[in-house]
Amino acid sequence: MVFRDTASERASSVQDYQLTCTDFINDISKDYKDWVDRYQLSPPESAERKERIDSVAMTTSDWISNYGLNIKKVDIIMNDGINKMAEYTAGYPFDYEISVGVAKRFIKQQLQKIALTVTAVPRQGRMIRIGNYQKGQVFLISSENEIKYTASNESFVGADILKDMVVLETTPCKRGDLVSITVVVEEIQDSYVTEKRGYTTLVLLS
Repeated sequence: MVFRDTASERASSVQDYQLTCTDFINDISKDYKDWVDRYQLSPPESAERKERIDSVAMTTSDWISNYGLNIKKVDIIMNDGINKMAEYTAGYPFDYEISVGVAKRFIKQQLQKIALTVTAVPRQGRMIRIGNYQKGQVFLISSENEIKYTASNESFVGADILKDMVVLETTPCKRGDLVSITVVVEEIQDSYVTEKRGYTTLVLLS
């Protein structure tokens, strides 16, 4: 999901746009929590999803204030947060996470290649693989500069367990740049995709 309107054109300053987008993040987090209620989940599951949505909204707002130094950076952080909240609203029917070292979701690292460890375990009797974000687009990547990636072909073939690396080349970047990436994995049964979920990661290069 990518949020687009004319707010950035109407904003009188970066600070004004930061406030506008922070308000938007807080408002849309309430909508996502309402969606969680509609799923009629068990009380513990519902509470956990809402807690994670609140955490994303809070961290996204903090990052907008601290690292959204221009309109583009604010947009990257805001849209990243929207994707994360949508992911937690839908939940994960299978084990899935992405890490950079020991960090997950919101990451700060020195200016170098970004090596993401993608780990996913399907439910019994199914297989797992990396899928396309949408037709003709493998990953959703947002950055101020063009980012190239490498991933092994084996990651896109169904397996009992997925554990591989997606590496982002940051040569065009500079300190303070932000990179958001969404990786989609697919659970497969009898050659059919039964479930697919995205996992969004935001990296600050320092």
